[in-house]
Amino acid sequence: MKLLLPVLLFCIPLTTFAQGIISEIMYDLEGTDTKREWIEIQNTGVGQIDLETWKFRENDTNHGLVFVSGERLIPPGGFAVIADNPTTFLSDWPAFNGSLFDSSFSLKNTGELLILRDDALVDVDSVSYIAEWGAQGDGQIGRASCRERV
Repeated sequence: MKLLLPVLLFCIPLTTFAQGIISEIMYDLEGTDTKREWIEIQNTGVGQIDLETWKFRENDTNHGLVFVSGERLIPPGGFAVIADNPTTFLSDWPAFNGSLFDSSFSLKNTGELLILRDDALVDVDSVSYIAEWGAQGDGQIGRASCRERV
């Protein structure tokens, strides 16, 4: 029996943990921001993330995520972009060749709470952004590096 326990431990697959964070938010761009907003997600865990099984919560709505291009599984240390319009995103950022996901959302220019949820709808990360972080249609890039501002 003592020998059986160590053998069983090696036979059971180990669960790897993936952790996603909202690393950047593009909101309130210069000119119109319609179809031009996006969120960047970073995998800070040790396992892959399948974002297509996760949800992005904004404005009291759980938005589904649809894989568009790049790598569907986000590796540890990897990044992905969730765009409200992938075609417009790729037009604005033609050199982008990373993982891209589509979702239907419209970020408030004054700020709001954003939540990233895993496949069990457990909150993995949340960020409350505010207008003062940048953007405001002032010609600046408008990216809010969330981790630097907390």
